[in-house]
Amino acid sequence: MIKFALVLVFACCSAQNSLFNGYDFGQHYSRIRIFDYDSYSDAKFLKFNIRAPTIVANWSITVTTEGKCSNDFTNIHFYLQYGAYPLTAPRNESFPQTYITRRHNLFKLIFNQTLINPLIQLNSPSIGTWFAMIFIDRPTSTIEPRISNTGCNIYLSTWLDYQVVSIPLTLILNEPIQIVLTNDKPSIYTSYYTLVGNSRIIILSEWSSNCDIIILAKINSLPNISLYDYKTVCKNKTCSMEIDQLSAFIWIYFQITVNNLSCLINPIHGKMLIRSIECLSFSNNFCIQSYPTRRIMFNYYYDFLYVPIYMTNRSNRGSTSSITLNGKDLSLYSYEFIVDDRNIGGTLYLDFDSRIMPFVSPNVNVSIHGCISKYRPLLFDRCEYDFRIIIEKNSMVIRSLPYPEMALWYLTLQYVCNGAVNECANATLSLMFQISSSQCTKQQCGTYGVCRILTSQQNVFSTCSCIAGYRGYGCTDDTHAYTSKHLSSVLFLTISNLMFLPAIILAIYRHLYIEALIYFFNMFFSTFYHACDQDINKFCIFKYDGLQLSDFIGSYASFVITLITMAIIPRTIKAFLFMLGILTCIVINSRDRFDHLQFIWLISITFIFTILTWIIVSIKYRRLQPSSKRLLLYMPGFLLAFAGLILFAFCETDKNYWYIHSLWHIFIASSILFFLPHKNFYKKESVKQRLRPAQPNININIDSPSIGTDNQVIALPIDNASLSSSNTDSSKKSTDDLLH
Repeated sequence: MIKFALVLVFACCSAQNSLFNGYDFGQHYSRIRIFDYDSYSDAKFLKFNIRAPTIVANWSITVTTEGKCSNDFTNIHFYLQYGAYPLTAPRNESFPQTYITRRHNLFKLIFNQTLINPLIQLNSPSIGTWFAMIFIDRPTSTIEPRISNTGCNIYLSTWLDYQVVSIPLTLILNEPIQIVLTNDKPSIYTSYYTLVGNSRIIILSEWSSNCDIIILAKINSLPNISLYDYKTVCKNKTCSMEIDQLSAFIWIYFQITVNNLSCLINPIHGKMLIRSIECLSFSNNFCIQSYPTRRIMFNYYYDFLYVPIYMTNRSNRGSTSSITLNGKDLSLYSYEFIVDDRNIGGTLYLDFDSRIMPFVSPNVNVSIHGCISKYRPLLFDRCEYDFRIIIEKNSMVIRSLPYPEMALWYLTLQYVCNGAVNECANATLSLMFQISSSQCTKQQCGTYGVCRILTSQQNVFSTCSCIAGYRGYGCTDDTHAYTSKHLSSVLFLTISNLMFLPAIILAIYRHLYIEALIYFFNMFFSTFYHACDQDINKFCIFKYDGLQLSDFIGSYASFVITLITMAIIPRTIKAFLFMLGILTCIVINSRDRFDHLQFIWLISITFIFTILTWIIVSIKYRRLQPSSKRLLLYMPGFLLAFAGLILFAFCETDKNYWYIHSLWHIFIASSILFFLPHKNFYKKESVKQRLRPAQPNININIDSPSIGTDNQVIALPIDNASLSSSNTDSSKKSTDDLLH
């Protein structure tokens, strides 16, 4: 059973950072079993919370194994993502073309068992929720047999620890704070919490020394000399720092330090003041007005629609926003929408449909440039490249964010016209757009996938379960697809079962009706199980699980019945053992049909029993049984069965399953032809009769010289050699009958 332990040395939650000063925090996951990666459904997701500012956070990792594990240097992937589930493609799976796969604050660690107690150390980690994604990825060069890894379990334990850093000073709008730098405190931290209505802010600073004072700023985490969002150097005792237009409810952390420690012979006194900047029309103090949106939730996981506040038509599920842009004024729109833990496990969609008005000259080159950004609205020229959107006239554009990061996001749209002023003034463009969210993809994983909602360590997420060799987030990567091989694989797996027909016919011909019935049962359910066990165009006569169970029982029973048939025991005892064997097959397959060890034990016990009957009869009658001729006939059967078992146990993989498993059908079914007995004489009484020594009688012919009356039978002395010969022949005949 997987255990989860959350240890908090100090568990008091507050917006005031001072409450956390000096306390250590730890979160522990113990013995999480991890699995081979085939899709996101195989990964484990863990959640960690960094509750206050810290300089460094450490994730310690311990890997343990259980069972028989080979030293194949299996790679273990440990991904950390801030504010979202990690998005990755470990086998270079492609994403749909419209998807934005660029991530912020994603860290990867790939290691194997040669790395003892690996450690992930993050400097100045962002405050909030971090998600870890863990899975096993075996080297693609090694193809593992399907049966080889059944006894190996890999477990991972991880521990997060960090120490909260003291933030002694908090900036308040229009209220200066006093700062002192000394030898004991050459560096000091301050913080500011953004409020609603703060468009842009400026930090003003004055100091008592001419020494260079460095001020660093970072959003949601502590800055350092190599990690910061904003930087300024105070020369000549004064300086200022302008902060971009930010959304509300964000912590900004500042580090104030001196450039040269020799300047701290005497304490340096200073003050800092934070003010808002008035938004003006000129570029230096330009602000983007944003419209908030309302998130409308529907009946399914991650099924949302974002509607601007000025358009709240809840009854219209397909609601879109429509805006008109032209060159007569500054056509600029920005929309704010939130992503939190209620929709990080789905996919965010932005759909655009632009139409130019009919009276506009077709020669005018007009378009809309958009930007998707976190924490702040940004124009196209300052936008990250992957998050830029270009919407040409009379076009439809879609952008998708899989597993979006938690934050306040902004969609900023700007009218762009390349042409004469009078032409652009009348070049009106109408744009309809929609911001929505859904599970998996809009196409519900398309033709070759099924969307599933899964839970891992109480983290809920949606993922596509792909079929027919398709891969990727939306099951769109057809690099390893085998739809063209689908028909041939189905035909191989089903028609190969017809190799049981010769064994069935031969068993009926030799009056082995129980054996014939078991072989028919095996052939029938194996055929329809493989017809149902398909990704595409499956054919199931009833539930898949029932077909699978029947196929396993039939396969096990065929082995057991054949081995019992080969034993040298009366038929009545064999009938009892047949029933016992079949019931045993039903029980062990109902317990765990994929436990190959129980199959090996069952076949081994049955095989040893058959060999013992041969040895006992051979010792009792002092003659090799079965005969050397019969054993020679068994040899092709043993070779075929052994070859089939080798293919099944050591050669069969997911990739070659369709033809290797078909060969398994052919080899095993063919081997039965060499194992079935030639005759069916199993009556105990007749066996005993044949084992009695014959009493020689002499019938005196009337034409020959006689003693006494006519036709009188005279018992003559019995020759010991003749008696011995008679007994030997009788014994031979009786044991031959047992064999046949």
